[in-house]
Amino acid sequence: FASMNMQINLEDTELLNKWTKDALSHLWGGPKLSGNGLIQLAIVQNKADETGETLTKALRGFLQEAIATLRPEGDRQYTNDWLLYNILDLKFNENMKMRDIAKRLSLSEADLYRKQRIAINAVSQEIIDMEKSNLIKT
Repeated sequence: FASMNMQINLEDTELLNKWTKDALSHLWGGPKLSGNGLIQLAIVQNKADETGETLTKALRGFLQEAIATLRPEGDRQYTNDWLLYNILDLKFNENMKMRDIAKRLSLSEADLYRKQRIAINAVSQEIIDMEKSNLIKT
């Protein structure tokens, strides 16, 4: 099918952060993934074209890839340098409740929500970087 070829403003980090949060919250299906603005990204369109995957599946792949880039090397630990990755992995890949994540990571729920916002923004930035490097290549 035809690409949408809309130019997303990669400088509008507020909007991109919101789209990333929405997409992550429906990572395993739902309207906030299938109708997400990030689907318009060239990297998502190109991956869908190359692999024959749906746009939704291609976007899910990029979100998981972006989360994986935040993972420190070595075995999982519950230390500060692992904090953002652990929040994203436990919340969006393992679908744990925030209360349980807070307990596991020894954080207050308020602190966890603050840290989650930072983690989501880091995923958003990673996706922006992937898109920018893709645009340079094409």
